[in-house]
Amino acid sequence: MFLPIFSCSSITPINSPKPTKATSTAMCSACLLLLSVSMFFFTLPGAGADDEAALLAFKAAAVGGSSDALASWNRSTDGGYCSWEGVRCRGRHRQVVALSLPSHGLTGVLSPAVGNLSSLRTLDLSFNELSENIPASLGRLHRLHTLNLSHNSFSGSIPTNLSFCTSLMIMAIKFNNLSGNVPPELGDRLKHLKLLDLENNNLTGGIPVSMGNLTSLSVLDLMQNQLEGTIPYDLGVLKDLWFLGLAYNNLSGDFPVSLYNLSSMKIMQIQWNKLSGSIATNIGSRFPSIQILGFAVNQFTGHIPASVSNLTSLQVLYLAENRLSGYVPRTVGKLQALRGLFLWSNKLEANDGEGWEFITSLSNCSQLQQLVMDNNPAFTGHLPSSLVNLSTTLQSLTFDATGISGSLPSAIGNLETNCLERYLKVLGSALCCKNFGWTITYSMEAYPDL
Repeated sequence: MFLPIFSCSSITPINSPKPTKATSTAMCSACLLLLSVSMFFFTLPGAGADDEAALLAFKAAAVGGSSDALASWNRSTDGGYCSWEGVRCRGRHRQVVALSLPSHGLTGVLSPAVGNLSSLRTLDLSFNELSENIPASLGRLHRLHTLNLSHNSFSGSIPTNLSFCTSLMIMAIKFNNLSGNVPPELGDRLKHLKLLDLENNNLTGGIPVSMGNLTSLSVLDLMQNQLEGTIPYDLGVLKDLWFLGLAYNNLSGDFPVSLYNLSSMKIMQIQWNKLSGSIATNIGSRFPSIQILGFAVNQFTGHIPASVSNLTSLQVLYLAENRLSGYVPRTVGKLQALRGLFLWSNKLEANDGEGWEFITSLSNCSQLQQLVMDNNPAFTGHLPSSLVNLSTTLQSLTFDATGISGSLPSAIGNLETNCLERYLKVLGSALCCKNFGWTITYSMEAYPDL
């Protein structure tokens, strides 16, 4: 490589007057400055060399004991590192903008050198077996849009430095072994975040109040951790939030009334906590697009509001194991998209005089698959004959441990024929199929706008 050669005389115009001593000194100073700048730029290492070195360091750490993983990654590959599997480059400087290697059998650790890929937009290493800590150096990736480290074996805490990835839109680190708190700095700085998924880790502490600052958030999934304390009132300002997953934690206190302001909500799962309070009487007008509503296994009291029948997009209503009382709304059959109604272990009532109207109403729900009413001792009297008109799609119908008496409608066999498990329980006789369990998750593939 040749460097440009400058001299003081070489920049003097041909017909110019003879420069003075002061002029010559100034010209020489300018010359030397220009020479220094030129040498600096000609001796800078190329961005390509830096990215290649970072990728090779990543491979050395990530492959673990698997010699076959990333076998195509070597310097002799035609097209260089930009043609390596899972690598995408952009621009004349061949800067790495994506490293996407899901399900590639990586069994080692994540090298801190990945933090040197300064143009990286996407880092997807999901469904591997990477372990140990997530390196804090990822916080240097200021252009990163997508971080997906889900379904690995990462341990340790979530690096606070990830809050410096201020362009992040998707952060998914679910199904790992992470511990410690959810860093409040994430809520303070990640203003563009649309999806935050930390499901199924060992996270402790409370939900940071700063989560309410993530005003672009569409999905917040913190299910299956060990979080405790109350649900922050501030989450109620997240107007674009359509998935809220807080189930299977140790959250307590009243359900914040602010959450009824989340009019974009489609899936709300807060089951298996210690939440209390009553269900808002006007819930039917607050969640016009709700599809899954999971309030089960908490400490909710009061009645099931009649307005729940106005949630016409509702597919699953999960109210089991609370302290709900009174009658099931007789208009629940307006929920024509309903697939599952889970009411077991409450204090709900029905008798021969009143309360069984909801069974007749449910005959309008042509997609109903699960109707579970066990352990409601105040369900008494005879089952209505309209039970036989329930949808032929029904797979589970249970009302064990109730006060129901008398014989079954003679046409009940029509339902049994369509039961998948063909096992029915009531009063100790064969009547109902029972095989259920609802934990609904979003699909990133189904929502490409995330």
